[in-house]
Amino acid sequence: MFSRTRHVIPWLLTGFSVAIMCGLGYWQLDRMVQKQQRLASIAQKQNNGTLSLEAALAHDDPRDINVSFSGSLDANHVLLLDNQIYDQRVGFDVIAPVYTNAGWLLVNFGWVPAPDLTRTLPDIRFVGETREFSGVISVPGHNPLVKETNMALSQSPALIQHIEFPALNSALERKFLPFTLQLTTPDPAFIREHQAVVMSPEKHLGYAVQWFGLAIAAAAIGGFAISKKGRSYE
Repeated sequence: MFSRTRHVIPWLLTGFSVAIMCGLGYWQLDRMVQKQQRLASIAQKQNNGTLSLEAALAHDDPRDINVSFSGSLDANHVLLLDNQIYDQRVGFDVIAPVYTNAGWLLVNFGWVPAPDLTRTLPDIRFVGETREFSGVISVPGHNPLVKETNMALSQSPALIQHIEFPALNSALERKFLPFTLQLTTPDPAFIREHQAVVMSPEKHLGYAVQWFGLAIAAAAIGGFAISKKGRSYE
């Protein structure tokens, strides 16, 4: 009984490891297909040109649509999205509420560097006025590592860890559209380089090949080692 268990457990461990690696490989292939579909959707939406905000929101999926509209900027509630990296530098995304014909919308003005390493906030000031906005509709990403965010928005600019619409609705006492606008027009005060797809499908394919290669190597090495050890007990 003990001899049989001694031979079965290594095979089970090897098979379990190979199954996990193959699962990660198939997951990367699935992510590759998703990115390919997303890029095709972006290309199609970009070919439609620039729409009004109301026309864009009428789509089932308004992400990645270029829009242009006029809105009233709320200069008293500027938000700084923390821990944003650009060119290996730490900084903030500057976000402000804008009232539009479709409702309140959070507008991302772009990235600014952190003034220093002591958590000093940059001095961002806007004029509350009606102006024209042009950019791309986006959906904020979710960071699973952030469990809660600061919603003490009595000062401006106020630091937040991520965009959480229910919390912002409550803190600012208004209902925001579940999207943001990434401004694309050049502005010397901000860096605006919106990337809807950060990791290309080719990278996902490369990772899939690596996982499948590791699975084959684990199966070969594990099988050889277990067989050799089994022969030594004969």
